[in-house]
Amino acid sequence: MPSIKIGSGKLGGRLLKTPKNRNLKPTPARVREQIFSWLRPIEHDCNCLDLFAGTGSLGIEALSNGARKVTLVEQNQDIYNHIYLNCSDLKILNEVQILKQSAENYIRRTKEERFDLIFLDPPYNKNYLAKLLPKIIEDFSVRGTLIYIEESNFNFSEFDNSLTLKNETKSGNSFGRLFEVIE
Repeated sequence: MPSIKIGSGKLGGRLLKTPKNRNLKPTPARVREQIFSWLRPIEHDCNCLDLFAGTGSLGIEALSNGARKVTLVEQNQDIYNHIYLNCSDLKILNEVQILKQSAENYIRRTKEERFDLIFLDPPYNKNYLAKLLPKIIEDFSVRGTLIYIEESNFNFSEFDNSLTLKNETKSGNSFGRLFEVIE
């Protein structure tokens, strides 16, 4: 069974088992290392959302590096089961909330939840960012919220009044960009 190594923090070196699923595209280790070098130190009261969680590696790595609470949202049953088993093996079930639902349903149904750190790594061919990013900025963030977005090709210029680009990286056909909410 394939696995992903947590790169840093209190869980650094531990493995996350991943299912064989052609729709799963884990963030490469080099990119995760880069992301967390940008984010460290993570504030200990940080509330983190990993939407389109996939392996859960970004949210779990945030927890490993000091986040207080992590919400992982994944709609695929098999992938959700792997996240749950990994969190159980890591003994972090009391520090994470794992939800089996679509990102759209989570955004539509969740009320009065604000996050300090948000990971968005949607399927590239579904145009989720155009649909969900405005609502995420408006309803789930505050000034200073950091939003990491991994996407193959998305024009962020319409969000210039809401987001400022802090860092970016490229791996293959995908771009990873770290934004800060400025509104």
